[in-house]
Amino acid sequence: MTSDKQRTAADLRPVVEELSLLPRLEYDLARVSAAKKIGIPVGALDKAVISAKAERRAAEVGAGVGLGGEGDLLASDEDTRPPAFSDEALALSFAAEHRDRYRYVAAWGKWMLFDGRCWKAEKTREAFDRARETCRRAAASCDDAQLGKVLASAKTVAAVERLAQSDRRLAATSDQWDADPWLLNTPGGVVNLRTGAMRKHRADDYMTKITAVAPSNDMDFPIFRAFLARTTHDDVGLQNFLKRFSGYALTGVTIEHALAFFHGTGNNGKSVFLSVAAGILGDYHTTAPFETFAASRHEKHPTDVAGLRGARLVTTAETEEGRQWDETKLKQLTGGDLISARFMRQDFFEFAPQFKLIIAGNHKPSLKTVDEAIRRRLHLVPFTVTIPKTERDPDLKEKLKAEWPAILDWLIEGCLDWQEEGLKPPQAVVAASEAYLAEEDTFGRWMADRCELDPNDWTSSADLFGDYDAYARQGREHVGNRTDFTEKLLAQKVIVAERTNAGRGYRGVKLRRTPRATDDVAEKLEEAKKLAAVKRAKAIPRGKMQ
Repeated sequence: MTSDKQRTAADLRPVVEELSLLPRLEYDLARVSAAKKIGIPVGALDKAVISAKAERRAAEVGAGVGLGGEGDLLASDEDTRPPAFSDEALALSFAAEHRDRYRYVAAWGKWMLFDGRCWKAEKTREAFDRARETCRRAAASCDDAQLGKVLASAKTVAAVERLAQSDRRLAATSDQWDADPWLLNTPGGVVNLRTGAMRKHRADDYMTKITAVAPSNDMDFPIFRAFLARTTHDDVGLQNFLKRFSGYALTGVTIEHALAFFHGTGNNGKSVFLSVAAGILGDYHTTAPFETFAASRHEKHPTDVAGLRGARLVTTAETEEGRQWDETKLKQLTGGDLISARFMRQDFFEFAPQFKLIIAGNHKPSLKTVDEAIRRRLHLVPFTVTIPKTERDPDLKEKLKAEWPAILDWLIEGCLDWQEEGLKPPQAVVAASEAYLAEEDTFGRWMADRCELDPNDWTSSADLFGDYDAYARQGREHVGNRTDFTEKLLAQKVIVAERTNAGRGYRGVKLRRTPRATDDVAEKLEEAKKLAAVKRAKAIPRGKMQ
């Protein structure tokens, strides 16, 4: 006969089955009192629960008797299980409970929370609050009042959250977020931009961005179509380019190494188009001040680009008159190479840029150097139409919001068109870009106006640079240094550096003796040289020969 504190295996089975269904934390809290109540050692109860779990697992999957999985409620090796009510036990339970919704990124010092559609940076200390819940449950289940106070203390809660940050089920690295450049997250699902097909959201996509609307191919967008026709002066080629470039901007790839510069005086539609694209892209869009892309005498803080991580469209609404592009920064941001940045008071991290730049303005910033890299990158999109006051609709942006789902579908079509055709800039963009670059190419104009290429000619370095320096200063343009000048000369291929008895110089080029008849700048340059010579002659003292 058994005593009241000793039961048969048959008597224990219902209790063990019930205990084996409890979450890990609840079991840890209940195991001691349960073992005492039914009259068996705690270790024996643990073994019985493990056996019950193994039998249930085998019945469910048809095989397997061990428990060794990361989500197990009990460890198969008792030596690896932390003591009940310890900070470690509570942290493990916290991680098991929230493994599907929380991630901690040490590089950012942030918790990320999955809301069923995308991951968001947690800004209200929700993870800490959930750790409080874990600790409150533990305190409520504890028979020891003093221990209960310790479990519910701020110190214990903070320790649980801190330990959970390093749990492998919750820890994440900065480079695993938004890693697939061909997926676009929308409220209706995830779009594969290679095909245009949509599927359901998944937490393991690790997406932190989402568009403002889901695409719809069942809607029309007559207001947007009319707007496009009016703002492009019915230029279908320009409309299709805007469609392809904006479709390309949906992706996270940067293989085109291109930026679009929307230029034109006000009231021409460029800001409306940008607001539509930016509004639709939602989290995938961000703005940047023009200072980010403008030359400056002072070194810029790395936080100016840290906020661009993960964005696919970056816009700047207005350029400033008299400013100059930071050409090195433009090349870096559109080149596709890793960018080093950091948030305020955080460590540096590297990220691969996914964003495309669209900069809009009424003024054209100047360029120090017009090289092949700039020519490849810059697409000046001319907005030449000025909408008269009688046609301007102050509510146009609001009216276009109703068409956003259809416009997003149009942009996805543009992405597919881009993959098939490339950006394919139309004549309007090509001509405007070439004209702009020609205006900014001081060296190119000097070569055309002041130089002749002849393999038999040789000119000294001093004469060439002196003439170029005077030419550029006459036009109040950037001169640059001799090193830059030499690189540009030698890039002409037919010109080679050659040292003779007369000194350093270049074979294959000579200065024109007379300026081109049609060149006002060259004529003014010659006049300036003559005037300078007269002034020097007048300055020679009497009785002396020069």
